[in-house]
Amino acid sequence: MADDTLIRIRETAGAYAEAVRRTQRFFERLDDTTDPSVLVEYATLVREEEAALADRVDALTAAGLRAASFDAGE
Repeated sequence: MADDTLIRIRETAGAYAEAVRRTQRFFERLDDTTDPSVLVEYATLVREEEAALADRVDALTAAGLRAASFDAGE
């Protein structure tokens, strides 16, 4: 596997992990679920997690790594 491929896998995995950690930190400091800004922030975090996951899956797929957990329909 080319070094660039491994670097991309590592970088996208790290970016996804950080996106999840940001969401975790959001929940740790959450104290008012009725505040409309909470929903906006949460929606932003969800979009960031989804984008990071998609990038990670793309990198893994490009490297030829497949798993039923991220291959649609399997």
